[in-house]
Amino acid sequence: MAQYISVSRRTDIPRFYADHFFAAWQKGSISYDGGYGRSYTVSLRQDDVLGYIFWSKDFRNFLANPSFPTLIARNNAIFHYTINDCPELEPRVAPLVERLSGLAALADLVGPERIIWRYDPLCKYSLKQGPVKDNAAPFFGLLEKMRQYGIRRCHFSFATLYAKLTGRSAVRFIPFSPAEQQQLAVDMLRSASAYGIELFICCNPEVATRTPGLPTARCVDQELLAATDRFGVHRSLAKKPTRKGCGCYASRDIGAYSQSCGHGCLYCYANPGKKLTECSDHK
Repeated sequence: MAQYISVSRRTDIPRFYADHFFAAWQKGSISYDGGYGRSYTVSLRQDDVLGYIFWSKDFRNFLANPSFPTLIARNNAIFHYTINDCPELEPRVAPLVERLSGLAALADLVGPERIIWRYDPLCKYSLKQGPVKDNAAPFFGLLEKMRQYGIRRCHFSFATLYAKLTGRSAVRFIPFSPAEQQQLAVDMLRSASAYGIELFICCNPEVATRTPGLPTARCVDQELLAATDRFGVHRSLAKKPTRKGCGCYASRDIGAYSQSCGHGCLYCYANPGKKLTECSDHK
């Protein structure tokens, strides 16, 4: 049965594995490491794909691939574009101005209604016994740019402090208090609304409950997929949350945690932490 393909929650395929993805797309199938010694093969034939959900911090490499125009001409697609502005926590992410140029180019090519801006995750932290700070402030400065590009939807979340994160030597992550979470959520919601941007919170159900008017995100969103379907192929999907508080519908993710991400973000639980690894397609 045809399905939506997620590319990918597990690593940044559009940034670091674009050539691998497009070669598989042209072939009509892709194999990926499912962990624990398991490997899976998924059909990418047009009849087997309802559409694609792409995720990246930097889509420029993906857009530059010669096959990209053909892909979007033949397939439904939506794009999660994570744009934060915190070099301390994202040491290898490209400068903000370059990522914003990629967002503008993507919006021109596919339409801003197919793009979800992710400001994700919100972190409270200190570096090497330095002062405690957070990365919330740049969100408010990015709102005008997003309005200029026609972006009308933003997802955000507070970082989940997995054990792997709390043991890192380069940074100390500190939980936000419930009151701090609610105040930030209220401020972000009010400011986003003033710019015509609808704000959703991802996988923090307790914050949504305490913040009137703040809906829970559905990153694989049945309504959005139906509204942006250009080929009449969308069908009703079952809900399939990936973790607590997730509102997502069913899709098939084709990424693998074994595909190293060159961004090296300090808050990423897939980052090995002790040594930031380069990936083979880091261009």
